Amino acid sequence: MKLKVVAAFCLIAHCSMVLSAEIGSSVPSCPATSAYRTNRLDISAYKGKVLLIDFWATWCGPCRKAMPFLNGLRNEQLKDGFEVIGINVDEDIEAAQEYLKSAAVDYPMSFNPEGDCPRIFGVTAMPSSFIVDKQGRIRMIHLGFRDEDKEGLRKQITQLLSE
Repeated sequence: MKLKVVAAFCLIAHCSMVLSAEIGSSVPSCPATSAYRTNRLDISAYKGKVLLIDFWATWCGPCRKAMPFLNGLRNEQLKDGFEVIGINVDEDIEAAQEYLKSAAVDYPMSFNPEGDCPRIFGVTAMPSSFIVDKQGRIRMIHLGFRDEDKEGLRKQITQLLSE
């Protein structure tokens, strides 16, 4: 009986580790897709780059406020090996696409209306950003977005690009 309890505890602990991205862990894959469900997001294709994965929704004011900053940072650092990936979690992909027409965002965008990706990453707030190093390890998790966050994010990206 004791062995079964220990085995069950280990299984639960393992599953919760798999379903939550933590600092120092490898970035998990998730089933986000392109708007027309033709291409699945392959996070592993970005290994060797510094990556910021941004979970956002159209109803989230701070998410919308972060986009121009993330887009500018991405365009400044793209040649140095930095990329931003947006993962939209709205249930209505068409509404998200309509918003993006006016958002002037250059970075790759994926969609996950089913909510699997936020669950896998352990997202608890919007926006949630996961900064991943060149080896594919999560180095920083940033929740929310305010103007005073810009310098810290820029500094973290610059540091990781120099490693």
